[in-house]
Amino acid sequence: MGLNGVLGIVVPIHADGVMHDIFHGKSVHASLAQGERTDLENGDRIFFYDSRTTHSIMGEAVIADISFEEARNVLDDLGPKLYLDKHDFEVYVSSLPDGDKSRLRVLHFKDPILYASPVKCGLAISENGTYLTAEIFAKIVKGAV
Repeated sequence: MGLNGVLGIVVPIHADGVMHDIFHGKSVHASLAQGERTDLENGDRIFFYDSRTTHSIMGEAVIADISFEEARNVLDDLGPKLYLDKHDFEVYVSSLPDGDKSRLRVLHFKDPILYASPVKCGLAISENGTYLTAEIFAKIVKGAV
């Protein structure tokens, strides 16, 4: 379990086919970092939330490694492994306060699981992801959020 009771992070997926890509070599998520610290640890989970159509958690994976890098380096070094395509990643980076100089939290994940029945979730998921604690997880499972 991560720091401060964090079990993992819920991240939005926007495009059709992203879950397919995750099972075919796309194993990196990068989002704006708050400095060089995170409440996540290796072994925590990353949950994939369909923010466009079903508003459900579609699956999960295990976080294998966490690093911090400038946005401009992420696309050059990890582009083929990012589950966002190049255009979507560039649009995201252009929206960041420091553009391609922004520090990103880079999550490498493994062992993805696609849920047979996606889990409905009314939780507000930010573009950078939302930490998942045991309390929030229990509310999601009960359908309370």
